[in-house]
Amino acid sequence: MSVVENLIEQVARATGLGDNTRKFVGVLASFIFSRPEGFKGFLKLFQKAGMGGLVESWYSGSASMRDINAAQIQNVLGDTNLGDIAQKAGVPKTLIGSAIAGALPLLTRALTAGGNIPNGIPTQFASLAGNLDWGNTHVTHLRGNRKRGSFWRWLLPVLALLALAYCGWHMRGKSPPVGTPAAATAPMAATDGTAHSVGAPTFAFQNSGGTVDVSGTLATAHEKFQLLDALKATFGSDNVRARFDVDAGVKPWPWLDLFKTMLPSLKADGLKFAFNGDSVKLDTSALPEAERVAVSSVFQEKLPGVKVEGLFDRGVAAIQELKAGYSASDLTKALNLTTVRFETGSANLTRSSEEIIRQAADAIEGAPAGTRVEVGGHTDSQGDATSNQLLSEQRARAVADALIAAGVPAERLAARGFGSNRPVGDNSTEAGRAANRRIGYEVMQ
Repeated sequence: MSVVENLIEQVARATGLGDNTRKFVGVLASFIFSRPEGFKGFLKLFQKAGMGGLVESWYSGSASMRDINAAQIQNVLGDTNLGDIAQKAGVPKTLIGSAIAGALPLLTRALTAGGNIPNGIPTQFASLAGNLDWGNTHVTHLRGNRKRGSFWRWLLPVLALLALAYCGWHMRGKSPPVGTPAAATAPMAATDGTAHSVGAPTFAFQNSGGTVDVSGTLATAHEKFQLLDALKATFGSDNVRARFDVDAGVKPWPWLDLFKTMLPSLKADGLKFAFNGDSVKLDTSALPEAERVAVSSVFQEKLPGVKVEGLFDRGVAAIQELKAGYSASDLTKALNLTTVRFETGSANLTRSSEEIIRQAADAIEGAPAGTRVEVGGHTDSQGDATSNQLLSEQRARAVADALIAAGVPAERLAARGFGSNRPVGDNSTEAGRAANRRIGYEVMQ
C-alpha cells in the first residue's frame, strides 16, 4: 500500500469521513502548501500560537503524537479559512475543525517521512490536490506565469468534459461499479430481503492517574468529535488517549449528551466502565468507599434509562455481609441502606435499580420463616401534600411488586405510603430533600 493510500485509510478511521476522505486529504494538503513559505509557513501558525511542542510531536520519528482539538484548530486557522476548506472538501462546517484535528497529525507525519520537511507539495499528493484557488497563491507545484495559468484554466475544464462524455458513452447500459458511493451507503440486505439490524454504540473508559484511555465505536464522526472535545475539555488534551471507530452501521448514541454532563464527576483514579448500547458495566473496586458511592450515584441519577451493572450500594454491601441465620432486625438495617431510584416525578423504577431489587429480594427470602416486611414510600415536602401522598404510595407499591417479581412471596410484603410526614433530613436544603425521597423497610409484627 502506498504512503498516500495508507494515510487515507488512517484518516478515514480517525475522522469517519468515509468515501469523502480522499478529497478531504487532498484539499487539506493543498491548503497547507498554498500558504506563504508552504508547509513551513503553515506550521509556523501553530508555533506562533504556542503549540510548537505539540506540532513537533507529529513529525516522523517522534515517539508519540499529541492530540489537538477543534477549538485549537479554529484558534489558529480562523473561521474564514475553515469555511473555505469545508466548502472545497464537501465537509459540513460544523465538523471541519474536528476533522482537521483528527487528520493533521497523521498528514504531518506522512509529509515528514524520512525526517525532511518538504519545500513543495510531494508528487504523490499533487493528484489529490487538484488546481484549487485559495485566494492568495496557488499550490506550489501548480504555480506558473499568468499566460500559462490562463491557458490551463480554460483547457482543463474542456478536457474534463471530454473525459466525462467518453465515460458516459463507454458505460451506457452498464451497472455502476460496486464501489460507488450509492452502493457503499445502501443498507445491507439479509437473505430474506430485510435489512440487517444495526449494531449498538460502544464506549470504554479507564482513568489511570488522571490519564484516560477511551475506545469504542460510534455512528458518526460528529458524535466522535463531540465526545473527544468534551473529554479533552475535562481531562486536558495531553491526558486523553483515544481509539475510536466510526461505523454507519451502529445506532446513534442516545446517552451522549447526558454522559458529557457526567464527565466532571468521573475523575476518580482507577475508575473503569464500558457501555454497550443501553447497558453499562461499572467497576469502582479500586476507589475508596465514599468515591464508589458518589460515582454510582452519578450513574444512577444521570442515566435512568440505562441498565448499570456493578453499582456500589452500601445496602447491597451490607446484605452481602449478612451472616447465616441473620435476624429480621439485621435484614431491615441492611435494606434501609439500599438506594433505589425512580424516573423523575413517577413511580417507574430506573433500570439501574434492578440489581438492587434482586439483592433485596434474595435477602428477604433468606430471612427467618414468617418474617414480613413493610415497604414504605417517602417524599420531600415540595409540592402538593395530596400528590406527594399518592406518589409515595405508588412508589412503595412499585418496589413491592418488583420484589414479588424477583421471587418474594406476596404474603411476606406490604406497601404503604407516608408522603412527606416522616422526614429524615432538612427539607429546606437539597441534600435534606434528597434524603427524604426514599424507600424504607420495617419488619411487621
